[in-house]
Amino acid sequence: MTIEHDFFRPRQAPASVLYDAFQEEATHRKGRDVEEWIRLELEAVHRAACSYAAEHGLHAPTLEQVAAAERYARGSADYGSKWALVLAEKMTLTVRT
Repeated sequence: MTIEHDFFRPRQAPASVLYDAFQEEATHRKGRDVEEWIRLELEAVHRAACSYAAEHGLHAPTLEQVAAAERYARGSADYGSKWALVLAEKMTLTVRT
């Protein structure tokens, strides 16, 4: 699916950047066991979040914060979007306070 046709994809950064990192890594799930693809997806989103935060003066989340946002999003129809939006909010709220 292209970005233009992905209705779940957040439209604004940093959520869109985090969502794209997750989606890219998720394309490699086939052939991996569940524990491996979960770990690699968490790491990909964490890298994207830290990189974006460094470039834009936002709070860089810990890997545990990335994992907590992922756990929160589990079971949602818009899982990837919810994960990205919750984490992006954490990154921006920390800066404002």
